[in-house]
Amino acid sequence: MKTKYLLLLLLACSGWSACKKNTDTQCAVLFLPMQLLSANVRIVDKTTGADLLLSPTSPYKLSDLTVTSSVTGSNVNLLVDSTQKDKRFLVIEGHQTQTYILKLAALPSDTVHMDVSVTQSRCYSTSVVSKITLNGKAVCAPCTFSDIVTISK
Repeated sequence: MKTKYLLLLLLACSGWSACKKNTDTQCAVLFLPMQLLSANVRIVDKTTGADLLLSPTSPYKLSDLTVTSSVTGSNVNLLVDSTQKDKRFLVIEGHQTQTYILKLAALPSDTVHMDVSVTQSRCYSTSVVSKITLNGKAVCAPCTFSDIVTISK
């Protein structure tokens, strides 16, 4: 029974620098919130502002949209955020700096570039979306999850 508790104590202390004598080379176990690395995109009519892709009355369907990445090619993870019924948008997930080409049916394509910056500390690194551009023009810098790239067609 004593060996069981000793083993649990050793396991509990193995990740915490407070349990170690030499804290210069050890790092504490931290639970850090992670930012979802993504670009949020809406495609709207340039004159009316109506959603062209994600509303029930949209003239285009999600299957009419082609998205390619400079890193992963056509293997792009797209999600639809429909929490706000009047402002649905696409979430394009990415884990590094890359450029996305979005082509909706026969309409001209658009380029969304997402810059990801990595901050390295002694013990861990964090990644954030530092800048998003649409067709070469800055949309946000730095960016948050609430920033939306609006493409007008």
